[in-house]
Amino acid sequence: MTTAGQIPGTWVELAEMLTAFLPELDPEAAAEVVAAMTPSARGRIRAHLSEYPDALVSGASLAPPAVQRLILDLHAQGIKRVRAPACLRCGRVRRLRRLVPGGRVCLGCEGILAAHANVGTCTACTRIRPRPVGDTCTPCRQRVQASARSCTGCGRPSHMDPCTTCRPRPPAPCALCSASSPVCARWLLGPVCKPCYALARREPGPCPGCSAVKVLIARTGGQRTCGPCAGHPDPYACPRCGGASSPITGDLCDRCAVNHHLNTLLHDLPPDPATQLAPLRAAFMAAERPRTVLTWLRTSASARLLHETAACGRLFTHADLDTVAGSGRGAAQSTDYLRGLLVAFGVLPPRDEHLAAIERHLARTLGRHPKYAMLLGPYVRWSVMTRARRRAARSASTHGRARWSYTRINTAVALLEHLASLDLTLSEATQLEVDRWLAAGPSTRYEVRDFLVWTARRGHSGDLLVPHRGKAEPEGMDEDIHWDLLQQCLHDEDLPLDVRAAGSLLLLFGQHLTHIIALTPGHLGVQDGHQTIRLDSTPIRLPQPLATLLTRLVEQQPRQGWSGNTPVTWLFPGSRPGPDQTRHPHPFLTRDRPDPACRGVAAGGPGPAPRAPRHHRAAVAPPSRNRLDHLPTGTPTGHRQTSSEQELTGPSGRPGNATPYR
Repeated sequence: MTTAGQIPGTWVELAEMLTAFLPELDPEAAAEVVAAMTPSARGRIRAHLSEYPDALVSGASLAPPAVQRLILDLHAQGIKRVRAPACLRCGRVRRLRRLVPGGRVCLGCEGILAAHANVGTCTACTRIRPRPVGDTCTPCRQRVQASARSCTGCGRPSHMDPCTTCRPRPPAPCALCSASSPVCARWLLGPVCKPCYALARREPGPCPGCSAVKVLIARTGGQRTCGPCAGHPDPYACPRCGGASSPITGDLCDRCAVNHHLNTLLHDLPPDPATQLAPLRAAFMAAERPRTVLTWLRTSASARLLHETAACGRLFTHADLDTVAGSGRGAAQSTDYLRGLLVAFGVLPPRDEHLAAIERHLARTLGRHPKYAMLLGPYVRWSVMTRARRRAARSASTHGRARWSYTRINTAVALLEHLASLDLTLSEATQLEVDRWLAAGPSTRYEVRDFLVWTARRGHSGDLLVPHRGKAEPEGMDEDIHWDLLQQCLHDEDLPLDVRAAGSLLLLFGQHLTHIIALTPGHLGVQDGHQTIRLDSTPIRLPQPLATLLTRLVEQQPRQGWSGNTPVTWLFPGSRPGPDQTRHPHPFLTRDRPDPACRGVAAGGPGPAPRAPRHHRAAVAPPSRNRLDHLPTGTPTGHRQTSSEQELTGPSGRPGNATPYR
């Protein structure tokens, strides 16, 4: 070993630099470390530590390769205070080679930066992209390689073997959930598993250091912070606005990505369509949940329909959308979705979609059976549609009324087809043929009575008799069970809030779910200091438990999806846009539970229960007066019947005439 008199001063100075920030490293061990270095390494390390004295413990990416090797050696000797430098771009602890402004980057980021330095038109796809190799962008080069290679693990085409899916990922403890799982990303705070990575990207939070909404990839003072607050650049920052980038697009944030897609979708429009779609564009840009808009623009068939229709340079009209809807079932669904958006944001005027659906159904039927147009067309236009319009003028139309019209049209066509198979016309049909046809099919055939009555009155057929369609007996509900369900809907905190409110309205007022889901906050009001609800034209005073329930429902955070973006607010928002809740499937109408939304409560929760028949609503009558006398008001003892409850029940204990039990 070299004696103290033979040690150069630069060695002693370098040893003192090592021990200045590493108190657990004794001077003799530091001298041995310095003596084991090469002369060139000693010079580089001494020069770097002279400029950055804390380089061994700061983790800064400016450390040259010699300092990086020194840190690894000290860590192998048990010196725990040393901190390996992280890549300036990706934040991962790797060997750092290339020096760029601000620090050093790893080999992977070095290639990415080199690719971005060569940006031009790709010779394969003609897009302006980074070209790391020759004149071809990375996606095109990988597609060419994948056409000649395949993964030995899954057999799928891949530019690398194994592919990114089959490539083994060594497990490590996640820095967020502590679970040992394959590493999805290595952030400044440590390795992160795939679920935690997806959650952090999907729901960025406010940084405690700068208060900006960022992906929190670092940890400072025991708190999660963003990369810039920890001294590193943010790899998930939007290049346009600086916000958190979207996990869907990867580079831009949700709102900037929406703006980019709208520019692509609606560019070069003529003045009239551009003016018509201006409210839609403004609403999309100001949407409270831009990710919903972005997902729709990227993946929805209705968004492609919007682009194709706008590209024609024509103004949007209901008639054009009806024409597209008649081309198939999938087209009808996409058109209805797009129409709901255009109506919700004021691009198209609202109309009764159920009446329009009846007319479209007639057009489709006559298109398949043109020989019946002279008979079926007048019947639908002057009988079925007249009654449907009359009912719509009295109250809002529902999908059930449209189905009522569909059934009459379909049964009329089925009867005419049956008679044609017997080489008979409707005027030649006898009671025997009609009776045989009725007996050979389902009970819905009895709905043809309406058609035959109309044809007999106008001389198109003989006096053919068809009995009224039989109705099943309503399924009754015991009053005690009815009351117990109402109590659970009002007071069971384990049930979802919307299920409790809808179940209470159904069980207390006998309202059908198609009417309940059409309620808005405008149906609630205050009269004489008490909260009321308007189910028809007369405000009804609400019992205190139900009033509290509805107040909480109005104040709760809106649902995900279009319900948080469209201007129309609902007490029970569905998953689709548009002013007509009953036009599209609603969670309450498609959920696997019977009509009273809390029937499953009797089994201990709101889970699936056997479906009740469609006529179940007839059996759901309001509780009798002696039950309303004890309706709880939030205290265990209950209260006496109030004037509002007397309005709900007449003096005989039955529903009063003014109460809209419909």
